[in-house]
Amino acid sequence: MRNNEERLGTKDDQSSPSTLSPLEFVSPTSFVKLPSEGLYYPEGHPLHNQETIEIKEMTAKEEDILTSKALLEQGVAIDRLLGSLLIDKTIKTNTLLAGDRNAIMVQARISAYGSSYKVAINCPACGEQSKHEFDLSEVQAADTELYEGVERLPNNNILVKLSNGWEIECKMLDGADEKRLLKESERKKKKKLPEAPLTDMLNAIVVSVSGHREAETIKKAVAFMPAKDTRMLREAYQAAIPNVDMSQTFECRQCGHDEDMEIPLSAEFFWPK
Repeated sequence: MRNNEERLGTKDDQSSPSTLSPLEFVSPTSFVKLPSEGLYYPEGHPLHNQETIEIKEMTAKEEDILTSKALLEQGVAIDRLLGSLLIDKTIKTNTLLAGDRNAIMVQARISAYGSSYKVAINCPACGEQSKHEFDLSEVQAADTELYEGVERLPNNNILVKLSNGWEIECKMLDGADEKRLLKESERKKKKKLPEAPLTDMLNAIVVSVSGHREAETIKKAVAFMPAKDTRMLREAYQAAIPNVDMSQTFECRQCGHDEDMEIPLSAEFFWPK
Protein backbone atom coordinates (compact mmCIF):
# COMPACT_ATOMS: atom_id res chain seq x y z
CA MET A 1 0.00 0.00 0.00
CA ARG A 2 1.32 3.45 -0.80
CA ASN A 3 0.04 7.01 -1.00
CA ASN A 4 1.47 7.74 -4.45
CA GLU A 5 2.54 11.22 -3.42
CA GLU A 6 4.92 11.24 -6.35
CA ARG A 7 1.99 11.54 -8.76
CA LEU A 8 1.34 15.03 -7.40
CA GLY A 9 4.99 15.97 -7.39
CA THR A 10 7.06 16.94 -4.37
CA LYS A 11 5.83 19.68 -2.11
CA ASP A 12 7.39 23.11 -2.47
CA ASP A 13 8.58 24.19 0.96
CA GLN A 14 8.70 27.80 -0.27
CA SER A 15 4.99 27.92 -1.18
CA SER A 16 2.90 30.36 0.80
CA PRO A 17 0.22 28.89 3.09
CA SER A 18 -2.49 30.40 0.89
CA THR A 19 -1.40 28.26 -2.10
CA LEU A 20 -1.39 24.97 -0.22
CA SER A 21 -4.43 22.71 -0.15
CA PRO A 22 -5.57 21.91 3.41
CA LEU A 23 -6.19 18.30 2.32
CA GLU A 24 -4.36 15.85 0.08
CA PHE A 25 -6.86 14.16 -2.22
CA VAL A 26 -4.85 11.07 -3.06
CA SER A 27 -6.36 7.58 -2.93
CA PRO A 28 -4.03 4.88 -1.58
CA THR A 29 -3.28 2.09 -4.01
CA SER A 30 -2.26 -1.54 -3.82
CA PHE A 31 -0.80 -4.12 -6.16
CA VAL A 32 -2.80 -7.25 -6.90
CA LYS A 33 -1.01 -10.43 -7.90
CA LEU A 34 -2.55 -11.71 -11.13
CA PRO A 35 -3.30 -15.45 -11.23
CA SER A 36 -2.33 -15.38 -14.93
CA GLU A 37 0.99 -13.67 -14.14
CA GLY A 38 0.44 -11.90 -17.46
CA LEU A 39 1.41 -15.05 -19.38
CA TYR A 40 -1.86 -15.42 -21.26
CA TYR A 41 -2.21 -11.90 -22.65
CA PRO A 42 -1.03 -11.28 -26.21
CA GLU A 43 1.95 -9.09 -27.03
CA GLY A 44 0.90 -5.47 -27.07
CA HIS A 45 -1.61 -5.91 -24.23
CA PRO A 46 -0.71 -3.71 -21.20
CA LEU A 47 -0.69 -6.81 -18.96
CA HIS A 48 1.49 -8.97 -21.23
CA ASN A 49 4.00 -10.69 -18.89
CA GLN A 50 2.93 -8.44 -15.99
CA GLU A 51 2.62 -10.31 -12.70
CA THR A 52 0.70 -7.58 -10.85
CA ILE A 53 -1.81 -4.82 -11.48
CA GLU A 54 -2.21 -1.59 -9.51
CA ILE A 55 -5.64 -0.53 -8.22
CA LYS A 56 -6.82 2.28 -5.99
CA GLU A 57 -8.95 1.89 -2.90
CA MET A 58 -12.69 2.15 -3.26
CA THR A 59 -14.27 5.48 -2.39
CA ALA A 60 -17.81 6.89 -2.31
CA LYS A 61 -17.52 7.21 -6.10
CA GLU A 62 -17.17 3.43 -6.49
CA GLU A 63 -19.99 2.80 -4.00
CA ASP A 64 -22.19 5.01 -6.16
CA ILE A 65 -21.36 2.79 -9.12
CA LEU A 66 -22.32 -0.34 -7.21
CA THR A 67 -25.62 1.14 -6.05
CA SER A 68 -26.61 2.61 -9.42
CA LYS A 69 -29.89 0.94 -10.40
CA ALA A 70 -29.34 1.83 -14.06
CA LEU A 71 -25.85 0.30 -14.17
CA LEU A 72 -27.01 -2.81 -12.33
CA GLU A 73 -29.93 -3.30 -14.70
CA GLN A 74 -27.62 -2.90 -17.68
CA GLY A 75 -25.21 -5.44 -16.19
CA VAL A 76 -22.25 -3.06 -16.44
CA ALA A 77 -21.76 -2.09 -12.78
CA ILE A 78 -18.81 -4.43 -12.24
CA ASP A 79 -17.11 -3.27 -15.45
CA ARG A 80 -17.54 0.36 -14.42
CA LEU A 81 -16.19 -0.47 -10.97
CA LEU A 82 -13.10 -2.15 -12.38
CA GLY A 83 -12.52 0.70 -14.82
CA SER A 84 -12.67 3.18 -11.96
CA LEU A 85 -10.26 1.17 -9.80
CA LEU A 86 -7.55 0.51 -12.38
CA ILE A 87 -4.65 2.96 -12.29
CA ASP A 88 -3.58 2.15 -15.85
CA LYS A 89 -6.47 3.45 -17.93
CA THR A 90 -5.08 1.85 -21.10
CA ILE A 91 -6.29 -1.51 -19.77
CA LYS A 92 -9.72 -2.36 -21.16
CA THR A 93 -11.77 -4.17 -18.52
CA ASN A 94 -13.40 -6.38 -21.16
CA THR A 95 -9.99 -7.88 -21.95
CA LEU A 96 -9.19 -8.89 -18.38
CA LEU A 97 -9.15 -12.66 -17.93
CA ALA A 98 -11.86 -13.95 -15.60
CA GLY A 99 -9.40 -15.18 -12.98
CA ASP A 100 -7.59 -11.84 -12.90
CA ARG A 101 -10.91 -9.99 -12.57
CA ASN A 102 -11.77 -12.21 -9.60
CA ALA A 103 -8.45 -11.42 -7.91
CA ILE A 104 -9.01 -7.68 -8.37
CA MET A 105 -12.55 -7.91 -6.98
CA VAL A 106 -11.37 -9.76 -3.87
CA GLN A 107 -8.61 -7.22 -3.18
CA ALA A 108 -10.98 -4.30 -3.78
CA ARG A 109 -13.44 -5.74 -1.29
CA ILE A 110 -10.70 -6.31 1.31
CA SER A 111 -9.35 -2.78 1.00
CA ALA A 112 -12.86 -1.31 1.26
CA TYR A 113 -14.49 -3.38 4.01
CA GLY A 114 -11.85 -5.74 5.40
CA SER A 115 -11.20 -9.43 4.91
CA SER A 116 -14.06 -10.72 7.06
CA TYR A 117 -17.00 -11.81 4.89
CA LYS A 118 -20.07 -13.02 6.78
CA VAL A 119 -22.79 -14.63 4.71
CA ALA A 120 -25.75 -16.95 5.29
CA ILE A 121 -25.01 -20.57 4.34
CA ASN A 122 -27.45 -23.47 4.07
CA CYS A 123 -25.80 -26.62 5.39
CA PRO A 124 -25.57 -29.25 2.60
CA ALA A 125 -26.21 -31.99 5.19
CA CYS A 126 -29.06 -30.76 7.40
CA GLY A 127 -30.28 -27.71 5.52
CA GLU A 128 -29.96 -25.45 8.55
CA GLN A 129 -29.09 -21.85 7.65
CA SER A 130 -26.46 -20.07 9.65
CA LYS A 131 -24.06 -17.16 9.35
CA HIS A 132 -20.55 -18.20 8.42
CA GLU A 133 -17.47 -15.98 8.36
CA PHE A 134 -15.05 -16.43 5.47
CA ASP A 135 -11.57 -14.89 5.54
CA LEU A 136 -10.88 -13.25 2.18
CA SER A 137 -7.23 -12.70 3.10
CA GLU A 138 -6.73 -16.45 2.69
CA VAL A 139 -7.82 -16.38 -0.97
CA GLN A 140 -4.79 -17.23 -3.10
CA ALA A 141 -4.05 -17.95 -6.73
CA ALA A 142 -5.02 -21.52 -7.57
CA ASP A 143 -2.46 -23.92 -8.99
CA THR A 144 -3.03 -24.73 -12.65
CA GLU A 145 -2.89 -28.34 -13.82
CA LEU A 146 -3.18 -30.08 -17.17
CA TYR A 147 -5.13 -33.30 -16.88
CA GLU A 148 -3.96 -36.36 -18.77
CA GLY A 149 -4.95 -35.96 -22.40
CA VAL A 150 -5.18 -32.16 -22.13
CA GLU A 151 -2.80 -30.03 -24.17
CA ARG A 152 -2.06 -26.30 -24.01
CA LEU A 153 -1.88 -24.82 -27.49
CA PRO A 154 0.51 -22.05 -28.68
CA ASN A 155 -2.40 -19.57 -28.58
CA ASN A 156 -2.87 -20.46 -24.85
CA ASN A 157 -6.17 -22.28 -25.53
CA ILE A 158 -6.44 -25.83 -24.25
CA LEU A 159 -7.26 -28.96 -26.26
CA VAL A 160 -9.26 -31.69 -24.53
CA LYS A 161 -9.85 -35.12 -26.07
CA LEU A 162 -13.18 -36.65 -25.13
CA SER A 163 -14.04 -40.34 -24.80
CA ASN A 164 -15.88 -40.26 -28.15
CA GLY A 165 -12.75 -39.04 -29.93
CA TRP A 166 -13.79 -35.40 -30.30
CA GLU A 167 -11.02 -32.87 -29.75
CA ILE A 168 -12.42 -29.80 -28.00
CA GLU A 169 -10.51 -26.51 -28.14
CA CYS A 170 -11.40 -24.13 -25.31
CA LYS A 171 -10.44 -20.53 -24.68
CA MET A 172 -10.16 -18.64 -21.40
CA LEU A 173 -13.09 -16.38 -20.62
CA ASP A 174 -12.53 -12.63 -20.37
CA GLY A 175 -14.72 -9.75 -19.28
CA ALA A 176 -16.50 -9.53 -22.62
CA ASP A 177 -17.43 -13.23 -22.46
CA GLU A 178 -18.73 -12.91 -18.91
CA LYS A 179 -20.86 -9.93 -19.94
CA ARG A 180 -22.38 -11.94 -22.80
CA LEU A 181 -23.17 -14.82 -20.45
CA LEU A 182 -24.85 -12.43 -18.02
CA LYS A 183 -26.93 -10.85 -20.80
CA GLU A 184 -27.98 -14.27 -22.07
CA SER A 185 -29.07 -15.27 -18.57
CA GLU A 186 -31.06 -12.04 -18.18
CA ARG A 187 -32.65 -12.53 -21.62
CA LYS A 188 -33.88 -15.99 -20.68
CA LYS A 189 -35.28 -14.74 -17.39
CA LYS A 190 -37.21 -11.91 -19.06
CA LYS A 191 -38.67 -14.25 -21.68
CA LYS A 192 -39.28 -16.95 -19.07
CA LEU A 193 -37.15 -19.42 -20.98
CA PRO A 194 -35.47 -22.40 -19.30
CA GLU A 195 -32.06 -21.43 -17.92
CA ALA A 196 -29.07 -23.48 -19.08
CA PRO A 197 -25.98 -22.14 -17.28
CA LEU A 198 -23.79 -25.18 -18.01
CA THR A 199 -24.67 -25.28 -21.71
CA ASP A 200 -24.22 -21.52 -22.04
CA MET A 201 -20.83 -21.71 -20.35
CA LEU A 202 -19.67 -24.53 -22.64
CA ASN A 203 -20.84 -22.63 -25.72
CA ALA A 204 -18.83 -19.65 -24.48
CA ILE A 205 -15.54 -21.49 -23.91
CA VAL A 206 -15.57 -23.96 -26.82
CA VAL A 207 -14.06 -22.48 -29.99
CA SER A 208 -13.80 -25.67 -32.07
CA VAL A 209 -14.86 -29.32 -32.11
CA SER A 210 -12.39 -31.51 -33.99
CA GLY A 211 -11.46 -28.52 -36.12
CA HIS A 212 -15.03 -27.32 -36.79
CA ARG A 213 -15.46 -23.69 -35.71
CA GLU A 214 -19.00 -22.93 -36.90
CA ALA A 215 -21.21 -21.68 -34.06
CA GLU A 216 -24.10 -23.98 -35.00
CA THR A 217 -21.83 -27.02 -35.12
CA ILE A 218 -20.44 -26.18 -31.69
CA LYS A 219 -23.95 -25.75 -30.24
CA LYS A 220 -25.06 -29.12 -31.61
CA ALA A 221 -21.90 -30.81 -30.32
CA VAL A 222 -22.45 -29.35 -26.85
CA ALA A 223 -26.10 -30.42 -26.88
CA PHE A 224 -25.23 -34.03 -27.80
CA MET A 225 -22.12 -34.32 -25.60
CA PRO A 226 -22.44 -37.17 -23.05
CA ALA A 227 -22.75 -35.98 -19.45
CA LYS A 228 -19.55 -37.80 -18.43
CA ASP A 229 -17.67 -35.87 -21.12
CA THR A 230 -19.16 -32.48 -20.24
CA ARG A 231 -18.17 -33.04 -16.63
CA MET A 232 -14.64 -34.04 -17.59
CA LEU A 233 -14.39 -31.05 -19.91
CA ARG A 234 -15.50 -28.62 -17.22
CA GLU A 235 -13.11 -30.09 -14.65
CA ALA A 236 -10.19 -30.08 -17.08
CA TYR A 237 -10.94 -26.48 -18.02
CA GLN A 238 -11.20 -25.28 -14.42
CA ALA A 239 -7.91 -26.99 -13.53
CA ALA A 240 -6.04 -25.52 -16.50
CA ILE A 241 -7.08 -21.86 -16.35
CA PRO A 242 -5.45 -19.32 -13.99
CA ASN A 243 -7.85 -18.27 -11.26
CA VAL A 244 -8.16 -17.68 -7.53
CA ASP A 245 -9.05 -20.48 -5.15
CA MET A 246 -12.32 -19.36 -3.55
CA SER A 247 -12.88 -22.55 -1.55
CA GLN A 248 -12.76 -22.56 2.25
CA THR A 249 -13.97 -24.94 4.94
CA PHE A 250 -17.54 -24.54 6.16
CA GLU A 251 -18.61 -26.17 9.43
CA CYS A 252 -22.28 -26.35 10.39
CA ARG A 253 -22.96 -25.27 13.96
CA GLN A 254 -26.14 -27.32 14.02
CA CYS A 255 -25.01 -30.80 12.92
CA GLY A 256 -21.21 -30.48 12.84
CA HIS A 257 -20.94 -31.29 9.13
CA ASP A 258 -17.89 -29.76 7.48
CA GLU A 259 -16.77 -29.54 3.86
CA ASP A 260 -14.89 -27.25 1.51
CA MET A 261 -17.17 -24.95 -0.46
CA GLU A 262 -16.85 -21.99 -2.78
CA ILE A 263 -17.18 -18.61 -1.10
CA PRO A 264 -20.61 -17.41 -2.29
CA LEU A 265 -20.48 -14.03 -4.02
CA SER A 266 -23.82 -12.75 -2.74
CA ALA A 267 -24.98 -9.13 -2.60
CA GLU A 268 -23.30 -8.87 0.78
CA PHE A 269 -19.88 -9.22 -0.85
CA PHE A 270 -19.82 -5.49 -1.65
CA TRP A 271 -22.64 -4.44 0.66
CA PRO A 272 -21.72 -5.95 4.05
CA LYS A 273 -24.32 -5.54 6.79
